[in-house]
Amino acid sequence: MLDKKDFQKFVRHFNRKDDPIPIQYDKLILVAISSAAAGAILGVLFAPDKGKNTRERLAKNTEKYLKEIKKNTEEMSRQLKDSTDSILSKTNKTVQNLKQDVEGYSELTYQELYDLAKELKVKGYSQMNKSELIQALEDL
Repeated sequence: MLDKKDFQKFVRHFNRKDDPIPIQYDKLILVAISSAAAGAILGVLFAPDKGKNTRERLAKNTEKYLKEIKKNTEEMSRQLKDSTDSILSKTNKTVQNLKQDVEGYSELTYQELYDLAKELKVKGYSQMNKSELIQALEDL
């Protein structure tokens, strides 16, 4: 069985603001698109054909390249969303399981309840008494 200190430690871990590797999906997508564009430019610069022929071929294929970039971006965006949803779902299930493992909030002191409510960002926690804190935490 999980004791209250382990539960509080777990909650603190998932409420950290100083995560060493924050995921910034918008920057990841921007890097992917920029990389594709850079690859296309380098391909044009080092093409074995004459510049005129390469430009004509590139002009004909521009729409195809744009569709491919759009398709790849949409697929990457979908995969990132799916991964994020999966991680969020697993985290929520773990928190719920940990809450059930704690025998009861009534065993905690007022200060422990107060600190836990603060970490979980319970609205109005600072004005609550012990029984109100217990109720608010159970309602999460």
